Amino acid sequence: MAVSDVKNAFRTAAQDRRIDAKEVDTILSSAGGISVDEEKALKDEAAKYQSQMEPAAQAKLREKLGEVGQVRSYAANVNRRVEIDAVKLSAEVQQLHTAGAATKSFGGTTIPEAVKTVVRDGLARGAIAYDVRELKPDPVYDTSHGEPHVTVEGKFNPYSQSQQAVDTLAFGYTELTPKKIADDMNTPQTFNVLKGYKQVGSHQVAEFERVTMKGNGRITELYDEASWSDTKARGPGGQKYASNFAILADGSVHAVPASRRSAGDPGRILTTASLGRDKQMLFNGHLHLEGGVVTYVGMSGRLCKLQDKGTAFVDPIAVLKAWGFEVKPGLTVTNEG
Repeated sequence: MAVSDVKNAFRTAAQDRRIDAKEVDTILSSAGGISVDEEKALKDEAAKYQSQMEPAAQAKLREKLGEVGQVRSYAANVNRRVEIDAVKLSAEVQQLHTAGAATKSFGGTTIPEAVKTVVRDGLARGAIAYDVRELKPDPVYDTSHGEPHVTVEGKFNPYSQSQQAVDTLAFGYTELTPKKIADDMNTPQTFNVLKGYKQVGSHQVAEFERVTMKGNGRITELYDEASWSDTKARGPGGQKYASNFAILADGSVHAVPASRRSAGDPGRILTTASLGRDKQMLFNGHLHLEGGVVTYVGMSGRLCKLQDKGTAFVDPIAVLKAWGFEVKPGLTVTNEG
């Protein structure tokens, strides 16, 4: 946004010569990312319209503006940590993609030479390896989730986070390869499958059915807000993964579990950003499989916006083909932004 948007928001709110606390939400939201200039404009306009602001509105704006500097400082500290870690992580990527060397992915699979070539060529052409922990430098006023608050968003994914690589988020569990998918589809196994939900107090709880069957080689969207007692339980028809996926900097392909839960942080619903686990990424978005065949690859909206501004990313379909995945003929990446 811009300073002019802040001034216009104050002008609109003051048309009836009274600015209440609810209108403060609109004014703060008008700034978008609250830059230093926009922060100054908010303070200047608040002084200009002070006589028209109700006491509660004045107090609310003063409180929220007091948080902006703290949040901006927090983002700067996180980004400094990311910048320091990038030296080690970049060296790790370079070593893993050494031509002719027997190197293994984070999940323990030998990285094919074809995958190394795709990644090396992509990086050489300007594609980036990024860290989902990196934050945008300017705070935003978020009114979309519960009580409005000052926060910062991830640069590459809204849900910037550092997640433990344990349980269903162990690299070996989330890693997708053609062989792992084929083995899952060809091997009878016993596991829990989501049957439905029951209401317990004010919460929904997932219920399961114990079945023996083969995996179905299907990946599509799965989401709920229920609690899952079995984080490794599968979705309908034995679906093991949800569609949120990422290609990590080693070239390996990962998807969140069907439960979208991990014992490492049982209260969190897992997102694509959860797959970072303090490693760099090459791509993130959504992936669909039918019978083990890749039928859809979507680029996340945040990456789409960065791409529109000139940031380059490794071609995810080329990476999938290099691993040996069967890909639907003519498939191209869908921009989800």
